Amino acid sequence: MKFTPKQLDENVNVSKTHPLVELLWLIGGLALIAGSVFFLLGVTTDWAAKKTPVRVESWLGNLAINEFPAEESPALQQRLDALLAVTPEGSPLHDYHFKIYRVETEDVNALALPGGRIVVFDGLLEQVESENELAMILAHELGHFAHRDHLRGLGRGLGLAVASILFLGEDNSASDLISKSLLTFQVKYSQDQESAADQFGVDLLTARYGHAGGATTFFARLAEDAGSKIPYVLASHPHPDNRIDALNERIEQKSYTIEKTLPVAKDLLLPQ
Repeated sequence: MKFTPKQLDENVNVSKTHPLVELLWLIGGLALIAGSVFFLLGVTTDWAAKKTPVRVESWLGNLAINEFPAEESPALQQRLDALLAVTPEGSPLHDYHFKIYRVETEDVNALALPGGRIVVFDGLLEQVESENELAMILAHELGHFAHRDHLRGLGRGLGLAVASILFLGEDNSASDLISKSLLTFQVKYSQDQESAADQFGVDLLTARYGHAGGATTFFARLAEDAGSKIPYVLASHPHPDNRIDALNERIEQKSYTIEKTLPVAKDLLLPQ
């Protein structure tokens, strides 16, 4: 007798669902996990940031500043102190003892480090064309301290890395996919931080000089070389044009005036 295998109507090892549909479900599930993890990290980190004493921040700041070949700058400190002098009495900025450092590098950047440390790169100072522009940049960095962004960013970054390793291992393709998904959430959060610091900065700039002149001019020069807005979807900072639009909207809402800016004083000019 010849054996004829019977075809099974169903096979538990083969899904009836189309592979592309299953892939979409997988991607959607991973995105949901990434969003949930980020949300929980955000809630936990925001709570921890509010509870972290400034003295703990100062300890972290001392460790961080050692990573830079930086020197304290009396000229920058004078300008920073002038901004601090016009902050409201109840501002959290008064809990800090701020120190500002200058780094000899061509990078166009400034950083807010834990514990009231601010680092300004010479490349940025070469770009600045007025005292008001510089004040806007320093006020922006003070905004990060007012919102404790540096602690929130540090906590989220560490939390994302630890969670990914604990649940998925160090070398795991799924871990890499989730990390990239979480990066999208983190970048958006970082852009929101930058926008909030800009808003704080223009308010403090206006309190310092009585007008908002110089609030957008630095970003206007950055916009000339920024190019398309598409790469900024995954950038830590908003596109300069978006920052300018948001600042102009703030200036209009607050009825700030735009007046003549002051030239950069000689004590900040770089040696030729």
